[in-house]
Amino acid sequence: MSNGRAAWGTAVVVALAVLLGALLDLPGEKAGPAGGARVVRVLQYNLCGAAAGCPWNAGGSGRGTSVARLVKSAARSEPDIVTVNEICLTQYAALKEQLARAGWRMDGTYASSQDNVPACGRTGRFGSAVLSRGDVPDGRQDYRRFTHTGGETYTNGGRTVLVRRGLLCAHTRVHGERLVACTAHTYSKAPEQLREIRDWTAALPRSVPVVLAGDLNLSPDAPALSLLTSRFTEADRADDEPTADGRKIDYLFAERRFVRSADADAVTYPESDHALLEGTFRLTH
Repeated sequence: MSNGRAAWGTAVVVALAVLLGALLDLPGEKAGPAGGARVVRVLQYNLCGAAAGCPWNAGGSGRGTSVARLVKSAARSEPDIVTVNEICLTQYAALKEQLARAGWRMDGTYASSQDNVPACGRTGRFGSAVLSRGDVPDGRQDYRRFTHTGGETYTNGGRTVLVRRGLLCAHTRVHGERLVACTAHTYSKAPEQLREIRDWTAALPRSVPVVLAGDLNLSPDAPALSLLTSRFTEADRADDEPTADGRKIDYLFAERRFVRSADADAVTYPESDHALLEGTFRLTH
């Protein structure tokens, strides 16, 4: 009889342990080896950092600017990756400093598409950035200028330059595992830039997931967008909610073969003419 009671007690303990383990493995929590997945949180924001349409930014980073808004959102949502378009080099430096002061230090990399934007200070540099909770070694920045420019030029400060957009990637780690995080701000009149994005990301190591976000200046029904959707899963693919000028043109993607599930929201704030995208990807190991 005592052996029977002991066996029954052992069975109860095992059952409780299994139940507790199931309760602890909640969606959105970091999964162990049995879960075979990790959650990656991403913010994407076109700051409108120095554009005439957002004069309150004018290259600044203080209260009431898009930089301050992004810092507040990041401190709340605690993203692993942040991708940014239309940001001055000076704003990028301020963004990293403010994130650190807010208790959410991020490393990153920056690339400019032009250098004649007076509101961006002495250098005039204006472009995109990728930030990560993991380190981004200087030697692991990967920036590739598009060969298809569409002949785009920008005149300011008494100087006209050819706008040289490109794909900016950071080779980093999220939750201890390798990840390549990329952003692009493409030109609507040069849809071949999306083909270049597809081809360049396809050449990255196949064992490492790629997250891609940015302002693509193309609506979901644009034929060129299929160049990316054939390879990537969009976080909010079932929702065509507008992100700028009444159209959806900002996107969050992750490499399809790694995505177990995904979700995203577009949140509009007054500091920018683009919505802030907040996305979550559950990626397989």
